Amino acid sequence: MGAIDKLALGSVVISIASVCGILICLVQISNRMDDSVNQANSELLQKIALLRVEMEQAEQASPSGPLLSIVIRSAKQSTTLRRTIRHTWAQNDHRVVHRFELHAPTVHPKAHPTNATNGSAANWLKRLQHHHRAATASNARYLLIVNEYVFVNMPLLLETIERILPRQGFILCKPVPDVPAQNGTCDPAQPILLSMDVARGLTEQYVVQDGRRLYLNDRETEAFVRDQMDDEGRLTFFFTAPLLRFAAKMPLTQRIEQLWLSLIGNYTPAEY
Repeated sequence: MGAIDKLALGSVVISIASVCGILICLVQISNRMDDSVNQANSELLQKIALLRVEMEQAEQASPSGPLLSIVIRSAKQSTTLRRTIRHTWAQNDHRVVHRFELHAPTVHPKAHPTNATNGSAANWLKRLQHHHRAATASNARYLLIVNEYVFVNMPLLLETIERILPRQGFILCKPVPDVPAQNGTCDPAQPILLSMDVARGLTEQYVVQDGRRLYLNDRETEAFVRDQMDDEGRLTFFFTAPLLRFAAKMPLTQRIEQLWLSLIGNYTPAEY
């Protein structure tokens, strides 16, 4: 074998070894990301489960009817997107009722609306209760308010409502950035989950739970969208980050369908 042939063979071997090394690193990074998401979120759910145990004796019998009523904020022109959501994570299920809240095409939820960040948590909650009064007519246990471009891990969310979350006096959300935690004000641009007694304004005794670890961040969401997670069906999360910025090479509707299929075909109930 000539020197040139040996050099070429050596280059091929080095290239193959480099590719293998990159693949191994990617798998290890994905596994670490999966472990990080699941560990932090499992700890949070265990903490929340204790609240339910503490309240169990004081609570009334489990109400009949749906587990969850959903308000989905949607642009008027997003007809195809609404159809996709109905056929995926908000599909017909006796445990779920949903309605779309339509807004003008030029209106987009702001990250830090002034009227949401000013004032006390009680004032913020009163505004939310007034705005979504129609959605509280359902006898569902919980109310979820979410934007159309956020993907919801519905299997895990329903399981958690049924098995883990307190039936009364509970709010789970991402706090408004740069607002003191004691204010308890939720970021209205992110999904907000409330027990129905709080949504109806029937109680002043409630816990605002910082659930930010149940909301995948941008990096985790992109890995999920690109199918770079080791086992999507075992991810412990409720909501993704907005999918808009990850849909450049594929319509948002296809991204949602892809994520839904990765869950329903590969979902294993999580142990807390």
